[in-house]
Amino acid sequence: MDSPDLATVLWPAGSGLVVGLLYLGEGAVRRNVLHYGLGSWLALVSTASLAFGTPGLFWVLAVAGGGGYAVATVLEHRRLAEGANR
Repeated sequence: MDSPDLATVLWPAGSGLVVGLLYLGEGAVRRNVLHYGLGSWLALVSTASLAFGTPGLFWVLAVAGGGGYAVATVLEHRRLAEGANR
């Protein structure tokens, strides 16, 4: 484990995994399907990003993880708008 690149790879992927697991747990406890799905997506993306090298890891986390947040934002906005119309 004397690889200096190991910390560079594990910090962002590990923190993404922890945030994904927090969303996953919150979605399960409150029965919020959107948060459960976002948590699953973030945990999956963070784990899969470890297969890429140092620059690729950041691209995967930024594009796929950020894209997950963007999709969740749109879906949450739609859900709140439908709830206000009822």
